[in-house]
Amino acid sequence: MRSSQRVYFHFSIPMRLLFFFIALILPAGLHAVTPADLTPVKKWLARQDEFRSVTADVVQTRALRALRSPLSTPGHLSFVAPDNFRWELGDPVKTIVVRKGNVIDVITPAKKRIERHSATSVGQKAGAQGLAMMNFQFAKDIADFQKQFEVLAIEVTGQRCHLEVAPRDPQTRKMVAAIKIDFDTTSGQMFGFEISTRDGSALRNEFSNVRVNAKIDRHVFEFDSTGYEIINAK
Repeated sequence: MRSSQRVYFHFSIPMRLLFFFIALILPAGLHAVTPADLTPVKKWLARQDEFRSVTADVVQTRALRALRSPLSTPGHLSFVAPDNFRWELGDPVKTIVVRKGNVIDVITPAKKRIERHSATSVGQKAGAQGLAMMNFQFAKDIADFQKQFEVLAIEVTGQRCHLEVAPRDPQTRKMVAAIKIDFDTTSGQMFGFEISTRDGSALRNEFSNVRVNAKIDRHVFEFDSTGYEIINAK
């Protein structure tokens, strides 16, 4: 994540921002992985603590079974470790998600509405994939990684690695069908991630104009709620 480049979603987006889950069917062109093949993952995990802040433009694409064509929406994200996060989607902005500490606010400017969640409860909700991504605690090392995930497929081309994993948690596997992660094995930056849910939909994020470890004003994670209806989510 040290350099600015176009990403699948992660020029350098830290792993802690990811919401990982994976398909039960291996796509063509990928090979099954054995423990000896996990060197790229080990190198990737080792770099994650270096990402203290990230800003990036993003294009989020949603594919729904009910739609003939996928929908793409531009946006922007800002992140400061350990738990300050702001995600904006739309031009003009239609949705803002701000996390500060244990509080996650989903803001809809057009409706003057804020839906307030606790980061703790979000991870337990089957329908809150997008929010769970911001609360996801990734593995601290390869041993922890293998406890949390089953590696289904991996493909390495030069310094670029395409990884697919399945969560070992049974409840999580009921919600997510697949997650595909592309990252640079040397820099630790992630180029993108795609989440496929069991209802047949898919969500993909691609990043550009990424800046890593640049100073970000803490006011970015504040939002003036004057005139907004605040709803505490259960």
